[in-house]
Amino acid sequence: MKRGSEHIRLGRRGERVAARYLERKGFEILGSGMRLRSAEIDLLARDGSSFVLVEVKTLRYREGEEQRPGRHYTEDQRRRQRRAVWELRREFGDVDFPFRQDLVEVIMGRYFPCEIRHHTDYYKYHHL
Repeated sequence: MKRGSEHIRLGRRGERVAARYLERKGFEILGSGMRLRSAEIDLLARDGSSFVLVEVKTLRYREGEEQRPGRHYTEDQRRRQRRAVWELRREFGDVDFPFRQDLVEVIMGRYFPCEIRHHTDYYKYHHL
């Protein structure tokens, strides 16, 4: 099996885990793997009156290693996500449309997730 395809499968599995986790928290999942001109959105959800672009970062658990999947989120990916927000706001015809950007970190064990961390409005508090 090619390493690239394994990485893609792990990421998709993490997105499914994150979607179920957010649904249990009361989010409505509107779409996944959505492609816009400016970016690909892992999950698009609604949390009350806000629409949420969710970036999901997944790592496989490795004993003795620090598990911070969000560290693999590059500045280029962050820029594309910000452009996606503006693209969606233009699409909705309202620059004040309530969008938020969340990050979900998934650490996968052999068969089940070991840990899920949900960072609400992540970019607002992480000086991007």
